[in-house]
Amino acid sequence: MNLLYLSDVFCPWCYGFGSVMRRILAECPDLPVRVLGGDLMDEPLTLSEMKEEHPSIREFFARLEATTGQPVDTFLGILDGAGSGGPDWRMCSPEIGLALAALKTLAPGHDVDQLEAFQRAFYGEGRDVLDPAVQRDIALRWGVDPVVFDAACADRAVRERAEREAVEAADIMGEFRLYPALYLEKDGGRELLTRGYAPYETVRARLDAALAGEREGFAEGAACGLDGKCCG
Repeated sequence: MNLLYLSDVFCPWCYGFGSVMRRILAECPDLPVRVLGGDLMDEPLTLSEMKEEHPSIREFFARLEATTGQPVDTFLGILDGAGSGGPDWRMCSPEIGLALAALKTLAPGHDVDQLEAFQRAFYGEGRDVLDPAVQRDIALRWGVDPVVFDAACADRAVRERAEREAVEAADIMGEFRLYPALYLEKDGGRELLTRGYAPYETVRARLDAALAGEREGFAEGAACGLDGKCCG
């Protein structure tokens, strides 16, 4: 029995859901969790392009911070300067999925912490997580040597792992490819607990019911879709 967490580094609501996941896992230390990366940004998108596509992006992030309590001020400073002389970072889920697969391979057993380290670096600290130097710095938190990390990112087996995990996540979600999503895998089956951001109390109630064998449906909340757009 274990939790299955489908998330994406570039999903703002997934970043917001981080505090919920941390509390759930702290209270359920004997419940393993498996993480699969998403494909929210299956094609590269720059920050300036995101601003053009989402004119009310600042209002969205203000709502996200108010809802989740996760800080975004530093990221918004980077976003404001994108395309106006400041750095214009790229977002690309397959590329970050490779870095995550490398880190999971080299330092297994820390899937959620590693995912959140990248999310926090991007949205909380305002760092370019596709920059190899930033990735190496994050990998060092788990004692992974930069040279070893670079070699893993170039390794065919690691690339294939990243691709397999992305395909598995897409297959599990089916037509409703919304992030974040949390499942309980139990007795050979899989039960959806929440699709989209939901507060701790709601998620914990769904989890407790599922663990007790009760079926109360799943929670639905604000989510990010495959087109990179967020709602709620």
